[in-house]
Amino acid sequence: MVNKEKAAEHKAKGNIDFQAKRFAEAIEHFTEAIKEDPTDHVFFSNRSACYASLEKYDKALEDGEECVKLKPDWAKGYTRKGLAEHFLGKFDAAIETYKAGLKLAPEDATLKEGLKKATEAKEAKETGGSSFGGLSFNPAALAAAASRNPRLASYFQDKDLMQKVMMIMKMGESSMPNTPQGQMLMQMVQQDERVLEVILGLQGADLEERPKEETTEAKKKEENKEEKVEATDTPSPGVQQTRKAETPPPSSPPAKRTKTEEPKKEPVAADNRTDAQKEADIFKAKGNELYKKRKFAEALEMYDAAIEKEPNDILYVNNKCAVWTEMGPEYYDKALETLSDVVARRYEINTANPGGASFEKIAKVFSRMASIYEKKKDFDKSIEFYNKSLMEDNNRHTRTTLRDVERAKEKFDRDAYLDPSKAEGHREKGNEFFKEKKFVEAKAEYDEAIKRNPKDAKLYSNRAATLTKLMAYPDALRDLEECIKLDPKFVRAYSRKGAAHFFMKEFHKALKAYEEGLKIDPDNEECKMGRQQVIAKISATTHSKEVDEEQIRHAMADPEIQQILHDPQIKMFLGDLQRNPVEAQKAMRADAKLAEAVEKLMAAGIIRTG
Repeated sequence: MVNKEKAAEHKAKGNIDFQAKRFAEAIEHFTEAIKEDPTDHVFFSNRSACYASLEKYDKALEDGEECVKLKPDWAKGYTRKGLAEHFLGKFDAAIETYKAGLKLAPEDATLKEGLKKATEAKEAKETGGSSFGGLSFNPAALAAAASRNPRLASYFQDKDLMQKVMMIMKMGESSMPNTPQGQMLMQMVQQDERVLEVILGLQGADLEERPKEETTEAKKKEENKEEKVEATDTPSPGVQQTRKAETPPPSSPPAKRTKTEEPKKEPVAADNRTDAQKEADIFKAKGNELYKKRKFAEALEMYDAAIEKEPNDILYVNNKCAVWTEMGPEYYDKALETLSDVVARRYEINTANPGGASFEKIAKVFSRMASIYEKKKDFDKSIEFYNKSLMEDNNRHTRTTLRDVERAKEKFDRDAYLDPSKAEGHREKGNEFFKEKKFVEAKAEYDEAIKRNPKDAKLYSNRAATLTKLMAYPDALRDLEECIKLDPKFVRAYSRKGAAHFFMKEFHKALKAYEEGLKIDPDNEECKMGRQQVIAKISATTHSKEVDEEQIRHAMADPEIQQILHDPQIKMFLGDLQRNPVEAQKAMRADAKLAEAVEKLMAAGIIRTG
C-alpha cells in the first residue's frame, strides 16, 4: 500500500544526506521512500544521482531508466539517464537521451552540456587516444581491451595501481621526459609493468597483438637469451621460459597462445629491499608499537634509528612527526618545518631511492601537515594541505576528512562571530527600519542579528514578520518553525505562522496555527482575530462556485491532505456525499474522526458546497 507521507519523510532525510555528500546513507533513505511509494519518479531520480556520485553508473542507469519510464515528460530524468550512459561508455545512447530531454526543455543548460560532452567523447572514441606524448582517457577503448584480455580486467580491481595510472595520465599531459615529473613517470612505469599495460589499453592499443609487433633489436636479444636458458632446463628466478617451453599440446591451437598469457604461475612478489631498508622497517614497526602505547620518547628513538638506516624514505620522518604532534602544541612548528623539508627534497629522495617519496607517501605528509594546522585552528591552511594531499593521491579517507575540516571551519567561524550585545544592536536597527516600512533594510539587520545570536527566538520572529511583508511566505514559515523550536511558548510566532499560511491560501494550516497559539494563551487577541478571519474565509470559499486553483495546488502538495484523501473511509464518504448527501452527513456526525478529516478537507478547499 502506498504511503506518501512516510515516503516524503524518507525523501527529506535522503536529501539532507545527499547535500552532506553522505551518498550511501542517502541511497538507503531513497530506497525506503521507493518502498513506500514506487510510483514517484523523483525518488528514482534522486537515487540515480547518489549512485552516480559513488561511480556506480550501472545502478544509476537503472534508476534513470525507471524515472523516465514513470515520468517521460520530465526533463531531469533524461539528465540522470544520459549521465549514467555517458560514464558507461554508451555515448550513442547518451546522445539520444540528451536529445530526447532537449525536446522537452530546449533551453536546459545541463542537457545541453551533457549532449556536448557525450558528442565529444564519442568523437574521441572514434579517433582513438594517443600514447605518452598526449595522454587521453578513453574508457570505451579500455573496456574493449579488458573484454579481450581478462588479465587487464583484473587490474581494475587494484586500487593502488589505478591511482598510479590516473596520476600518470594527469601529469602526462604537461610533463616532459627531462623534467623531474617526467622522470617520476618513467620510474613508476619501470617499477610496475602493469602501469604501461593499462595506459596502452586506455589509448586503445590491442594488448593481445602487441607481442607480435615488438621487433626491436633488444627484443631479439632477449628471445635469444631465453632460448639459451631453456636449453639448460633450469631457468633462474625471474627469467621467463622460452617459446619451446610454451608450446601447447597438439590438441590446443598454437595460435591462441601468446606471451601475454605467461603470468599463470602467480609467483610471490620478490622482496627487493636492501638489508638497510629491512632493518629500517623493523625499527619502524617497533616505533609504531611504542607510539600506540604512548611511549613517545622510545618511539622517537626507533624512528631515528630507521631514518639513520634509510634516510631516503619519508614515511619514517612522517611517523616521527606524528609523535611530535601527539606530544603537544610546542612541537607543532617543529613537525611542520621537518615535513616541509622532506617535501622540498622529494625528487632528490626519489632519485636516491625510487618510491621513497612516492605520490602516496607525499600525500600522507601533506595530510599530516593538514592535521597539525587543524589542531592549531588554522583551518584555511588545513584545507589547503588536504587539497594538496588529494592532488597526490585522491582517496576517499582524505576527501571525508577534508569535508569534516570544512564543516569545522564553518562552525568555528560562526562561533567566533557570536556576540549577543551586537545582535541586540542590530535587532533595534531592524525594528526602526520595519517601522519606517524599509523592509529590505530591516531584513538585512535581522540577518546580522541572527548570525551574532542564533539562539534568540525573537530574532527569527522579527525576520519572519519582515519576510511576510516582502511576500516571501515560505522563508517566513522556516523562520517561524525555528522560532517555535527555540521557544515553544512564544505565542506571537503562532499568530505570524497563521498569517503566513493565510496569505498562501493554506487555510487549514492557518487555522491549526492559530488554535495552537490559543492553547498557550486563550486570550491572545492576534490569534483570536486571526482564527475568526480564517473561519470566515473558509466559509466563503466553501460556498463559492469559483475554484481557486492556487489553493487546491497548495492543498494537494500537503502530505497530511494526501494521506486523508488516500484513506479508504474518506473515499467511501466522498462517494456517498455525491450519491446521498443526507446519509453522508449522518455518518460524519456519528464519527468524530471522520468529521475532523472532512473539516480539514473543507478548510483546504477540497470539499465545497457551493
